[in-house]
Amino acid sequence: MSTAEAAPPANKKAGGRGLNFDYQEYALVGVIALLVVAGTILKGDSFLSTDNLFNVLRQGSIVGVMAIGMTFVIATAGIDLSVGAMLAAAGVAGGLVVDSGSLAFMVGAILMGVALGSINGLAVAYGKVVPFIATLAMLLMARGLALWMSDKTPISLFDLDAVRWFGTGEVIGIPSSLIVFLAVAAIGWILLNRTPYGRYVVAVGGNQEAARIAGIKVRWILFSVYALSGLCVGIAAILLCGRLASASPVAGNLNELDAIAAVVIGGTSLAGGRATIVGTVLGVITFAIVFNLLTLMNLAVEIQQITKGGIILAAVLLQRRSST
Repeated sequence: MSTAEAAPPANKKAGGRGLNFDYQEYALVGVIALLVVAGTILKGDSFLSTDNLFNVLRQGSIVGVMAIGMTFVIATAGIDLSVGAMLAAAGVAGGLVVDSGSLAFMVGAILMGVALGSINGLAVAYGKVVPFIATLAMLLMARGLALWMSDKTPISLFDLDAVRWFGTGEVIGIPSSLIVFLAVAAIGWILLNRTPYGRYVVAVGGNQEAARIAGIKVRWILFSVYALSGLCVGIAAILLCGRLASASPVAGNLNELDAIAAVVIGGTSLAGGRATIVGTVLGVITFAIVFNLLTLMNLAVEIQQITKGGIILAAVLLQRRSST
């Protein structure tokens, strides 16, 4: 397990980073083990059933793919509040060409995700708009775009067997959506930890001015992470629409909070300059199991929302405590 961090001030060189073993990642493994034990004790039959575990993995995979893109955004000290709405817009965009087949749907969804993510990137990197405001505006625009393109009606994808396979299929007993998630996570890990691009992303998040002086194209890096987030949204849209066999303009509501929470719980710093893909994957799994248990225990939705907010707040407080 490894965490990419910007170089410390004592020998600070923009573009440098270290790979550090992080106790938070190991702690999350322990938390997941405890949650599994708790689920086995409290709801053994239903929690350990194949259907339930597959449901957890499939739902977690959709949020997980978005969380990988979100990790790069947050590594630059940014935030993307629009991924949930972009998820709906990307799915509907693919649905508009449903008559052309599965490949056309997937290309349409990914292109729409990249296009909307690129608009976020242009606003933040070149328009100097604060990420919170830029992506909040995109949240509204993307949701409106999804409703407008679909005429407020879900688009059936029942005839697209390939798309449905990505949402509900299996490969030797492993959900196809989980395979896609792990593949995206592996690519993200290599990109972050084994390429100059990953070092530049972390360096920009650690200190933009130092990164600029070192010759890093800061604006390009900022633009690229939002475009990358849009690409991940397009992939997640394929998984979600395949699972539901439809493209809904109201899909993905509040998914941005799940993605952000998974990234923060995993150990990526909201202040930028520190990121971990392994931590994000563990954060996704933790979040998925927690809310599956809450659902199995028949707790009300409002209690689940309170719990979700509490977990996010606790994770941020722990980050602040460890950084001081």
